[in-house]
Amino acid sequence: MAKMIKKNYLLAPGPTPVPTDLLLEGAQETIHHRTPQFKKIMEEAIEGTKYVFQTNKDLFLLASSGTGAMEMAVVNLVS
Repeated sequence: MAKMIKKNYLLAPGPTPVPTDLLLEGAQETIHHRTPQFKKIMEEAIEGTKYVFQTNKDLFLLASSGTGAMEMAVVNLVS
């Protein structure tokens, strides 16, 4: 049975409403990180990001905050 998505109208400066198509994409089943489908998506994301930043260097996509990235950099410098 399909559920209706109730639209709320926010008149405050933020947060902004999320478009329905994005909400529906977020409701899709999660792809496991060890599947060929995930590998393809990750490779496309890395190549696209390299294109945006015009680099051929190694690129790391992190599932963390900026603080997590800084910690990774410091740990790699001192280890």
